[in-house]
Amino acid sequence: MAQSPAQGPQPVTVTYTSVSTALKVPTLAPTRLVVNGAVLSTSSSPRVSYTGSNVQEDYLAADGTTVVRTLLGTSYTVVPLTGLISASPAELFSDSALGIITNTVNGQPLYNTQANWQTGAAYVKVVRHTIGDELYTYDCAAPATTGATPTPCSTSVSTLEGFFPYASTTDSKTYQIGDGQIVTVAGVRAWVANAPLGAQTTDYRVYYQTSGGISAGYLIKDGTTLQIAPIGGGTPQENYLFLNGAALQSITTAIRF
Repeated sequence: MAQSPAQGPQPVTVTYTSVSTALKVPTLAPTRLVVNGAVLSTSSSPRVSYTGSNVQEDYLAADGTTVVRTLLGTSYTVVPLTGLISASPAELFSDSALGIITNTVNGQPLYNTQANWQTGAAYVKVVRHTIGDELYTYDCAAPATTGATPTPCSTSVSTLEGFFPYASTTDSKTYQIGDGQIVTVAGVRAWVANAPLGAQTTDYRVYYQTSGGISAGYLIKDGTTLQIAPIGGGTPQENYLFLNGAALQSITTAIRF
């Protein structure tokens, strides 16, 4: 950021680099949401502002203006890191992607287990909540697309009433119309399941009407607390963990691949 959000909302420039010289940054597929009836791709670079003691992240569409999704970060905690990386708090390895380096390949560790955290290393814990309903959409069938027209589940049915029963291969379940409610969400007429899908963050199966037929998605409702599944499995937890610059450099130096 060019300056603090205390001076007003600030755009954040997000770039991806690999902490390993042996691995390239993967190409990430765009995340698509339905906003006011249109399918928009969200960028990974948010606009950040303060809301009282909390931090609001507005993720924008390609036009740089339309807000596609909003998150509110609360309960910020800074945890200093000192000593051996291998002796770090258990949550740092179990509740974040950093835990991948604790694996071994043919019995060999992926990082120097005798490496220490650099001076000033720390991580931040934050709880994040959705502001507004988030209707994600995707290709229900082939072909795979990346634009504003995901491949629908059906092009021969124009209304939700005529779509059910529907056998979802994604969910391994046949949905009946009575398994959900027909409502208007994100500017489209949609069927929203009564029961959650069972992901770490509570979400619901959605089928919605478009000019091309019936498309699929899932809904994360307004006010939902985002959850993360631990690396090794177990009960989802609500703390997102972020390394600071000194901590990231410590990991870059310690890894062996």
